[in-house]
Amino acid sequence: MAKMTISLPDHLADYVARRVASGRYDSADAFLAELVLKDQDHRKLDDDELRDILRLAEESGVSDRRIPDILLETKAKLRDSYL
Repeated sequence: MAKMTISLPDHLADYVARRVASGRYDSADAFLAELVLKDQDHRKLDDDELRDILRLAEESGVSDRRIPDILLETKAKLRDSYL
């Protein structure tokens, strides 16, 4: 197992200490290792999702829609989703 030394601002070090004190983690090492694993999983999902989006885009062919129309439609969808 590799050894790594890190420095954290006081407020983050306090947070890690509280998480360990909660009993869920045996040590700061265990807490940080879990964070790294979660980040790896998150990145993998992001990469897989991006590949799927790109594959679907390539398979869909060339659009006959104009960029300004696509932008207007996208803005309307975003506006509707935040109302």
